Amino acid sequence: MKKIYHLLFIAFYLLIVSCTNDDAQQKFESQAYGEASNYTETNFQGDIVRADSDDWRISPLYVGLASVQPVFPNPVQYGSNINLEVELNGAPVSTIIELGYLNESNAWFPLQIQDITSDFELVTFFINTRQFGNSAEQARGIHRLLLFDGNQRLISYGDLLIQ
Repeated sequence: MKKIYHLLFIAFYLLIVSCTNDDAQQKFESQAYGEASNYTETNFQGDIVRADSDDWRISPLYVGLASVQPVFPNPVQYGSNINLEVELNGAPVSTIIELGYLNESNAWFPLQIQDITSDFELVTFFINTRQFGNSAEQARGIHRLLLFDGNQRLISYGDLLIQ
């Protein structure tokens, strides 16, 4: 009988922790879908010049399981390439990671999908800023980038300024 109470207590505890994580993930996602307003400035080597505390945070589901090097360089000229590095540290991301952005109409626009072969892996995205518009005028501005796993769970987000 004592074992049953112990198992019920553990089940109840796991349910409470799970609900708290869901709430934290939902709050994180609502922040991610907000308007892009600032960006983390980086140089061509990926060094952070000026950090935006809202950029490239890790979602509650992936804390300790993934880390993101902010997109670099940022800001960037239209027609140039940017890099984004994601390190997986045992993250169960399914088989892919997808990077995309929200356009001016707040519609999802995929940029690149990377295949994942291991739960422990360094994944690098190479993106040309021409993917943000057919002309410099169309692509200029600040863009919210979103990083998802293969199950459409948000891993991280951050902003890119195209000049």
